[in-house]
Amino acid sequence: MDRGFEGLGEVLGILESTGEEFRPKRMSLKRRKLKYSREKLRERLHEATFQNHTSFHLLCDQFEENWYALDFHEGREDVRSSIVLRVHPFSVFGEPGKGEERALHLVNLVRALGSQFPVTWGFAHSGTDALLDMDDEQMRARVPQSIDRVHWLNLYGPHMVEKIGRERMLSTPAFLLEELPGGAVLWLTRPTPADFASEEARLAQARALVHLRPELKLEDTLATLRHRSLAFVPVEPRFDTDIADLLTLTLQRSGLDKKHWDVERLNQYHPPQPSEWLAAHQAPKPDVPDVPEAIRLYEHQYAEQLAALLHTEVPSVMKGSPESLPQIDYFLWWRGWGHQLPEAERELLVDSLGAYLGMVMVHTLGGTWVPRRQLAEAAVIVGDKAWLPFVRARHLVQSRQAVLDFSLTQLFRHARRSI
Repeated sequence: MDRGFEGLGEVLGILESTGEEFRPKRMSLKRRKLKYSREKLRERLHEATFQNHTSFHLLCDQFEENWYALDFHEGREDVRSSIVLRVHPFSVFGEPGKGEERALHLVNLVRALGSQFPVTWGFAHSGTDALLDMDDEQMRARVPQSIDRVHWLNLYGPHMVEKIGRERMLSTPAFLLEELPGGAVLWLTRPTPADFASEEARLAQARALVHLRPELKLEDTLATLRHRSLAFVPVEPRFDTDIADLLTLTLQRSGLDKKHWDVERLNQYHPPQPSEWLAAHQAPKPDVPDVPEAIRLYEHQYAEQLAALLHTEVPSVMKGSPESLPQIDYFLWWRGWGHQLPEAERELLVDSLGAYLGMVMVHTLGGTWVPRRQLAEAAVIVGDKAWLPFVRARHLVQSRQAVLDFSLTQLFRHARRSI
């Protein structure tokens, strides 16, 4: 922004000429979305500026998510500006008849920016794959301190080129390699980014990286890239049938970078067989003075406390149905509530969970409450077994993993099979 809005105008001119699909249509300044025009942006640019930092988004509206994020800093000596283009879904680059054209638009965009402005570094690649190869420190860094990875599109500014060696840089094995005005070098590993995880693309990435970093070994580099590619290979879930829906819900918290391995791990997982039961004839008799009143306390105070607590996050809890149990288990697993609550609140949660589980067993399985002064002894008779829902609830709240090991869902399904 050395030349004020005139310099920004040159950047906008390049963005506006990069194909209809990537042309800005709206702009977002402090979360306000307005129709895009240079004139309107000039008038409102102050809304996107704080001290020496100007930041705003230009939205393209063509795909599910398609926008530019522009950041400009005054008075900094390292990176003074950055432009990020997000295109989602990534699959648009694999669309027959259009993928290569879209890739070419991106190449033209980077070529124009790299030719017209002094550049330090840039790349284009699958965002997920790029994140798989970065630690927290590398994600925070604006410019890499060394050549640790190769992407589909790579742009190295003059300083990085000289650091590597211009002759070596210009002899990098690549699908396309160009030296731009000003000394930057732009190069591609493949015609499009669509097959970034294929064997051919990984081999191209490995060869280029080993060329730029001669101390690396091709076989080791290629093995690392192949392992990363596994993240994009779907794995068929074969979960324990008693808690398959619960395990499926937990995958909502797995990013694509972990999902492959999480599914493989969960395919091998089987919770312990429930131990919270007695033979029906061994169950102690009720020892409360008023059995109906004790049952009313379980179902209309303790169980309703759970409904009051979870009704916003788990609406199905209001129905008191078996379908709510995996949702309740998942919520407790996600939040990690049980073991984090103060003791008094944890005891209340145990009572509420146990009463709710028992109530569902009574009303949907034809079970019979056996109230006891000590809730841990209270049982629900189903078939030839006396199930101990309050004991199960106490086991469940021990830890996050305990929610999977001692889920309400599994105990209910075992009880159902005992009929």
